[in-house]
Amino acid sequence: MNKKLVFFGGTFDPPHIEHVKMAQAVESEISPDKIIIMPTFIPPHKKVFMPASPKNRLKMCELAFSGIKGATVSDYEIKQKGKSFSYLTVKYLKNAYPDHEILFLMGTDMLSSFHTWKNPTEILKYATPLLCEREGEGKSATDSKEEFFKRFGVKINSLNYVGKDLSSTQIKIKKLLKLNTDDCLKNSVNEYIDRHFLYNGGKIADFVIDNLTEKRLIHTKGVIALSIKYAKAFGVSLKKTVKSALLHDVAKYLRAEDYPNFVSPKGVPSQVMHQYLGAYVAEHILGVKDRQIINAVKYHTSAKPNMSLLGKIIFTADMLEEGRSYEGVEQIRKLSFEDFDKAFLLSIQRSLDYVYERGVEVYPLTLKAYEYYKRR
Repeated sequence: MNKKLVFFGGTFDPPHIEHVKMAQAVESEISPDKIIIMPTFIPPHKKVFMPASPKNRLKMCELAFSGIKGATVSDYEIKQKGKSFSYLTVKYLKNAYPDHEILFLMGTDMLSSFHTWKNPTEILKYATPLLCEREGEGKSATDSKEEFFKRFGVKINSLNYVGKDLSSTQIKIKKLLKLNTDDCLKNSVNEYIDRHFLYNGGKIADFVIDNLTEKRLIHTKGVIALSIKYAKAFGVSLKKTVKSALLHDVAKYLRAEDYPNFVSPKGVPSQVMHQYLGAYVAEHILGVKDRQIINAVKYHTSAKPNMSLLGKIIFTADMLEEGRSYEGVEQIRKLSFEDFDKAFLLSIQRSLDYVYERGVEVYPLTLKAYEYYKRR
């Protein structure tokens, strides 16, 4: 059996430049007879950030992987609907291409968690993993391959190509905020997304974009990205989380005097006022009715006692997003996925320390919040 088929599955929402480079590496290093690109079906109930339709994901894949020798895009898993199980897919591929050796392209994290998949030994009857290491993944490729061999007795081949750390979620956030994605997507995919208004945030996103600087939009991107991770980890509504993170700094550069019906709270330092004006704008200008979202915006800078989990997520993400570079931020960022409440308290403490360092007025509500959560 000399023929080779490489199976490359994923959500591809959207298919980005690193997906393309992985397929190109397969073509140049393995020279397979076929590369089957297969988008998964996304069930309606699954928590996905701004999902594109199966039709759009298929079309984007056709555009992204065009020009790669032997590559075809399959709608098999999409047509099956429901949850896509790899053991069924590779069995289907083996039946469809009985004279081909099937290589299953996957990353280090996928290889490390392979034993938790449904019927992993069944997958290995029909296919052998082909590893493409990516920057930023937890375990090294060597450790993962050794563990895999000990568990399954199967030796894994690796591509020489090491992929960059790039996620479809990050690209969708950039699209939401109309930030440049030329370095993330093929031109044809970029144009398709814009032409079909995919990953578009509507009037709320447009208002935010119109009223923030590019630097502040990049910060907002970081807050949204980290908030999404927290929402998925802690079971909070993804839709509410994204909207709260998108709006959290909406009033950063707005003037209270331009909103005559806005009642300014007394004794609020200037660096905190935008949270209250932002909550007002969200509710009265942009039509947000959800009190959890409004309150998440309203206290994202100061914090307060007895916040909702959503509110704590936005406050913490604001303090720990990837653009923050103060001393100790990496440790608190890591801690936030191990002990979120402790990281939240440390984030409040860091906020207070920053105010003390600058010698500006300390907002009493932040002190109350710190004492409240310290006791708990």
